[in-house]
Amino acid sequence: MSVREKDAPELFQKIQGQNLARQYDLLSNCIEVGLEKGIEAFDKYTLWVLNYTAVANISQLGGRYREEPIYVGNHFPPHFKDVSYAMDRFFSVVHENWTLMDHPTLLAAYGLWRLNWIHPFVEGNGRTARAACYYLICLKQRRLLGERR
Repeated sequence: MSVREKDAPELFQKIQGQNLARQYDLLSNCIEVGLEKGIEAFDKYTLWVLNYTAVANISQLGGRYREEPIYVGNHFPPHFKDVSYAMDRFFSVVHENWTLMDHPTLLAAYGLWRLNWIHPFVEGNGRTARAACYYLICLKQRRLLGERR
């Protein structure tokens, strides 16, 4: 079940706001797990659930990689048949470079850019990429941002 913005803009905005709050709560839990288990906890399942939560009730295709061609403005992301491979490479780059890049924003910036470039989901890519960026910064800082040391 989902609502489209053009059919019920106020309800759509309300649900989108509630999804954002739920996604942040879930993201905080994911970060806590990541802080305990390490960067290997950052995987496709984490992104799938964060995407699903971001678009619940506004998209029926949340939480899974897209299976159709799309374009974003003038950008044509990788063909949908290549998304799974591109995402595997994305996670490999993050995991393999985790200890090599000390600055807390380098891999987070890469994650934000690369996820938006791949555009792995039909809907909610920006929200999911920003969540991944925050996750990576928090893991590099070894704490949730905003918490006192």
